[in-house]
Amino acid sequence: MREMLKKEPFKLFILACVFAPIVEEMMFRTLVKPTHNDLILFLCAWPIFIGIRFLPYDVHCGLKIGFAAVLVFVFFTVLKELIPKYKTVTIREGLHKYLWTVVIITSIIFGLVHINNYVDSFTINVALVALIIPRIISGYMMASIKIKNDGLSWAMSLHFLNNFVVVGIGLLAQS
Repeated sequence: MREMLKKEPFKLFILACVFAPIVEEMMFRTLVKPTHNDLILFLCAWPIFIGIRFLPYDVHCGLKIGFAAVLVFVFFTVLKELIPKYKTVTIREGLHKYLWTVVIITSIIFGLVHINNYVDSFTINVALVALIIPRIISGYMMASIKIKNDGLSWAMSLHFLNNFVVVGIGLLAQS
């Protein structure tokens, strides 16, 4: 992240402030008090998140994001046709029933996914835990925002704002 901040600040802004809030909220907050469309977005987000890592590193960032956007659109359109609303009722009711358990689990996983922002290999130490706990708390806050406002866009907006502040501070610190 520091390297990208120095060499490609615009790319970091797009990835951290646009791409990450959209994809990460689709990966985690769609399970919190989900609608039928939320569950379909969840099914779209994880293959994109995993699959984009297999694209060559030197592929232009814009192409990767465009590719991901097209895939989400195609997957969403196909899955919406294949999975009728009545098929997701039981899953949605179960996730509603255990709402706060889902919030806690998704918040912890959200925090753990951000480990790769700080280290190249997985090693647990006090410093890493101190860096991850705020990510778990922010995951909890974004889930709470989604619950209170009944919409994924609110969680995405909070995520954008959080990342915007971090990237902005990083840019100001370089000046």
